[in-house]
Amino acid sequence: MINTKQITRSAGVLLLLAASVCAVDLKNEDGTRYEVKIHEGSTTLNTWIDANTTSSSICSDCEIEVVGVGRIKVKGSEKVVIKDGKLSKQ
Repeated sequence: MINTKQITRSAGVLLLLAASVCAVDLKNEDGTRYEVKIHEGSTTLNTWIDANTTSSSICSDCEIEVVGVGRIKVKGSEKVVIKDGKLSKQ
């Protein structure tokens, strides 16, 4: 007999795993806290990244704006680094 609850639960776990595999990370190698805006579709998320920290899985296809530093378009499992006041892909 097929258990639909178990199938639904398994599908949800697979979707979460797939999302975490294809997610952009933002790493701040500077000693400064930065304001960050994540533009994804018509939505903008306003947040911060502290000095010498990494924010994991912030989006899968978006534009990251580090206020006062710059903007960069990213997708998939790309890594973005703030270093010496500059924004780049790693």
